[in-house]
Amino acid sequence: MENSIDLKALWNKQPVPQPDKEALLKKLDKLKAQKRRGFIIANVSLIATSAFIGWIWFYYQPQYITTKVGIVLAILAMLIYLVVYNKLIPLYNALNAGQLNRAFLDNLLQIRQREQFMQTTITNLYFVMLSLGMGLYMYEYASRMELVWAIVAYAVTAGWVAFNWFYFRPRHINKNRQKLDGIIQQLQEIKNQLEE
Repeated sequence: MENSIDLKALWNKQPVPQPDKEALLKKLDKLKAQKRRGFIIANVSLIATSAFIGWIWFYYQPQYITTKVGIVLAILAMLIYLVVYNKLIPLYNALNAGQLNRAFLDNLLQIRQREQFMQTTITNLYFVMLSLGMGLYMYEYASRMELVWAIVAYAVTAGWVAFNWFYFRPRHINKNRQKLDGIIQQLQEIKNQLEE
């Protein structure tokens, strides 16, 4: 009795489930709608926050230069973030689900590259500038407090920043990356099928 079974031939004979183009298009439409909402929410909330911080400066007239520098750093951090983040809008708008071709895949890969830049460099810059801005802003008011309360105020603020940095930021990054990578992988499978 001979035991020479050709595993490769058996493996190649297995039916391979084909990626569903319609499911991919639905995922893509859902992703675009989520991103559109995200752009609107980010723009409205960061512009409103910047305007509120500017109003605080105008209304309360801080005395220390550190407070003013802190306000400028916080607003600048938000504006830099928005400028770079809004550069993704044309890329998402250019995604035309009617044409699943090489240009479409290239556009998705460019979006992934820009989002990685956003999630690393720009987000790091945003958090550093915002944290430094809040620390400088708080100095004027913390200097008027008892030492214990000033330490508590800085500790709570630092804790909130750390929680956002180590918990929310990685979860948000992974969630976005998985969605986009899933669509790119399915599109590459469809492209490979068409080329065969």
